[in-house]
Amino acid sequence: MPDPDDREAGFYWICIDGQEVEVAQWQVEWGQWLVAGSSKPLSDERASRVVVLSDCLTAPTIPGFELGG
Repeated sequence: MPDPDDREAGFYWICIDGQEVEVAQWQVEWGQWLVAGSSKPLSDERASRVVVLSDCLTAPTIPGFELGG
């Protein structure tokens, strides 16, 4: 199992306590999870029960759209 301290910043599919799978953002600067749609990071107690189900998600490709252009 990869060391969580080495996890890349970004979005991941996660599960907490066997509940519904959801997308969360791993914030390297603070070492915290922010669940999509929530304004506050997970508490340390809840974060300790996170199971990461995916590698870091890649941004979708939108035909005809370029960043910075």
